[in-house]
Amino acid sequence: MLRMMLLALAVALFATLVGCSDDDSSVEFLFDREISDFSVLRQCAKDADSGSYCFMVRFRYPIDTEKLERIYLWVDSTVVGDTAKTVNDEKLEKATDSFEYPSGTEALFDTIDLTNYIQDYVKERDSLMVAIYCDYESGRPGTVQRIYLHFGDDIDPSLISVTDSMWTTGYLVEWSRPTDQTDYYTPNELSGPIVGYNIEFHTEDKNEDIRKLKVKLISPDGIDSTGETLYRRHARIYSNNDSMWVDTVSHGDRVKNYLRIMVKDGKGYNTDNPDSNVFRLIVEGLKAESRYSITISSWDTSSNESSKFSKDFITTDSIAPLMPTKIWIIKDTLYPEMARLDSNNRLRIFWSRSVDPLDVKHGIGVDSVLKIPDTCLFKICYDTVATYMIERLDPYSGEWSAYTYAGGSDRYGKLYKQSGDTMKVSSKGTFVSDTIRWVSPGDTLILRIRSIDKSGYYSVALIDTIYVSPGELQNELNCPEGFVAVKSSDTLKFCMERMEHQNDSGAFVTDVLYSEALEACESMSVSGFSVSLCNERDWELVCLSGGTLTYGVVQEDLTEASEFLFTDCNVATNDSVSAFDATKHNLRCINPMGVRDLPGQFQEWVTGRSEDTAAVVKGGSYRIMGGIDRETQARCTNRSFPYFTRLAYTTDSVFLYREGTKVDTVFKADTSRTLYQVLTKKDFKDSLQFFDVQDSNGNSVGTDYAPYAEYKKGGDEWLESISNGMKYVPDHIEVVFLTGERVAFRGASNYYKSPSIGFRCCAYQNE
Repeated sequence: MLRMMLLALAVALFATLVGCSDDDSSVEFLFDREISDFSVLRQCAKDADSGSYCFMVRFRYPIDTEKLERIYLWVDSTVVGDTAKTVNDEKLEKATDSFEYPSGTEALFDTIDLTNYIQDYVKERDSLMVAIYCDYESGRPGTVQRIYLHFGDDIDPSLISVTDSMWTTGYLVEWSRPTDQTDYYTPNELSGPIVGYNIEFHTEDKNEDIRKLKVKLISPDGIDSTGETLYRRHARIYSNNDSMWVDTVSHGDRVKNYLRIMVKDGKGYNTDNPDSNVFRLIVEGLKAESRYSITISSWDTSSNESSKFSKDFITTDSIAPLMPTKIWIIKDTLYPEMARLDSNNRLRIFWSRSVDPLDVKHGIGVDSVLKIPDTCLFKICYDTVATYMIERLDPYSGEWSAYTYAGGSDRYGKLYKQSGDTMKVSSKGTFVSDTIRWVSPGDTLILRIRSIDKSGYYSVALIDTIYVSPGELQNELNCPEGFVAVKSSDTLKFCMERMEHQNDSGAFVTDVLYSEALEACESMSVSGFSVSLCNERDWELVCLSGGTLTYGVVQEDLTEASEFLFTDCNVATNDSVSAFDATKHNLRCINPMGVRDLPGQFQEWVTGRSEDTAAVVKGGSYRIMGGIDRETQARCTNRSFPYFTRLAYTTDSVFLYREGTKVDTVFKADTSRTLYQVLTKKDFKDSLQFFDVQDSNGNSVGTDYAPYAEYKKGGDEWLESISNGMKYVPDHIEVVFLTGERVAFRGASNYYKSPSIGFRCCAYQNE
């Protein structure tokens, strides 16, 4: 009997302990008895001191409010832990605050001002838990709901983005300063300062000493090759809960296979100049064909460390592959010293196949063609390379850009040999080939080709200049510089500016009137040609290229039109920065005759097909145009007439017909209906003020109008607001009948201008 009593007492005591603990996983909770939509409002209550560190929490009352008595709140996790699902009476008594549920309220949401509760935590905490629990008169409860207030910067910098390269005895790692969000509630502010970077090199070979490797840092603040100014060797950034510091790390013989470096920074990400965020670290003195690892992390000013970037890399072998010194081309018959393009603007190039010597004393001769001695046998004296990298020198930026579609190990399995002026496939050939796409007639290409061996070692670069034939049309027309030879029919051949018109400094000319564009073209003096704004039909036919192109672009892959117009031609992207920077124009946006950017970048003024449509706009632009999809605005056949919306009016008679109690206003007599009244000009009571619109030189470029009452009320200040840079000179007042509608006033095309509208000139041969 005593044993049974003791057992019962133990069970009761255990139950009591469980009820007091946070381990309530066995309790069944009701979801409709807990708050929802719990969120933080970083704002002050209406009656709070605006200088306080203010927070409010907003929440939705439980679905079941029938027996809801009180709502309890805890600030901090000392009473209600961060895992508790329910609370006992003791914890309810220790609540930070509580309030009765306002029975009968129709409100679904409520807010609690936390400002007074949190002030003691602000200075010593980065974040703080807030818990809310709903207490019911009877029955099972819902679970405790939590949210966190963020006071300081407790957000890590973003993961570092790294590019690298390695060679026989060295390694280069390049990274961009990471972004850092300093305030949880302002997610778009990402320029928090970065204190520095911890970098660790390591080799699994414990006998290799890498502590004294040669290190060079190239940072936005300068170059340091000694570790005295911009980086420290054998140092790291450390932190504990309340401080951060830089200290020396162990670097004795026991850890000689480690090299730890601390790189200094101190600045935040510069969105205006991304290049100013770039760091390069060059390490030299490594062993050939050896495995190493690198780890990099960044630290912000609040002791937050980013996730670590880690990578293994292997240095290359000690002998670089060999490359010839010349690129071979298929010569053009009209221009024998130039390369010929095929009908799809593709250029075929050939070069003597690269090889990778296995021994320093290989005896292979390097010239325009690699010469391999008979005594140098494949796999004994040399091996094949893994692949090639082909790049072009950008004529605008002066930087090398890789052809992403060229290269790859599967592209160079076919061999060629010379046969007269051409190349033929041959199993005994020593040349390989690749194709450069989207090339313009008359282009000058400076190409760089490097071979890469199986260990990743790059060869010395083959750099050669290729002059591309301008083609038969250019031979016939001899177009001036900046123009390319085009044709709109078999009989009409002329010259068109390769890109939209640029001024003497190379800037694109936009935001001009049609008349100003026309004047700019006609003022160009070119011997043997008459230069003018391009004719609409000529522009369109050149864009269509004989009807083979929809958008005036050579399309060689299966990319959807909406995609390549977006990525290659800057159509409807709202990216005006790229549009105005010729270095950012994609070489892929080209037609077979070598004319660039017909579908995008800027719309272009052209001369219309008749006098009443003189000012016409062709092509699409970088602007997103409401109601017009990207493909429609970029079609060669699309034509636009810039306009302003104006009140519709008439000066003709107005006929009124009664339909029951309703009067129908029409502007043409209808003999099938009963006429109620006819209004003639003497009955009109509306007045319009007409203006002579003039350009900056005082030349009249069109007529505009506005309600006379609006003009009298607004005066010159109102006129300036609608003028778009033009001068509005009051001309005459006319009595009219306003129809109550708004119409597109086409006459505005003569004085319409926009930063998204440019032009290109055409040069026609004199008779």
